[in-house]
Amino acid sequence: MRSSLGASVVITSPKGDRLDYVLQIHFDASNNVAEYEALIHGLKLAKEIGVCCILCFGDSDLVVQQASGEWDAKDANMASYRFHVQQLAGIFDGCEFHHVPRANNEAANALSNIGSTRQAIPPGVALQHLRKPSITPSPDSDSIFVSANSGASQPNPPAPQPNLATMQSNPGLLSQTRGLLSRTHRLHGRTRRPSS
Repeated sequence: MRSSLGASVVITSPKGDRLDYVLQIHFDASNNVAEYEALIHGLKLAKEIGVCCILCFGDSDLVVQQASGEWDAKDANMASYRFHVQQLAGIFDGCEFHHVPRANNEAANALSNIGSTRQAIPPGVALQHLRKPSITPSPDSDSIFVSANSGASQPNPPAPQPNLATMQSNPGLLSQTRGLLSRTHRLHGRTRRPSS
């Protein structure tokens, strides 16, 4: 159980334009919880920028297999996270989860390290503080520890907004998005075109 976890969301267009996000997790949690948190926040961000079909790639086999429904989640918190991810996946026209080796997920892992070590956030990278889990933790699980006072009066802030200047200067980012998600997740996606 770690109290200084970081996660990241990197959304990259087919042309290589990137939107980078660092998530700093301020509650005691396991690495799998951090991976689920990044996946949840990445899916929400992808939906906000108009992605309609996505492929999520992650280097945590456990999270990928649970999110895809291949494996059961025996831990109460992992089951809640899996359910939440599956609900979010259902709002997309298409959503798939695939495992990728950690060595192929270097960009997301580098940003996650910045979040976990609380280093200075580089220019052009958005920061979001997570003060409480995205789910209601189960008292029967050891994957999350939330004290009676932690997070109760400090809700998570809204998801960081995409850099609008970057988005406006590159219409390709709006018309077709690929991404990297998370400490562990990479996303490839396609956006809907706004109707005229």
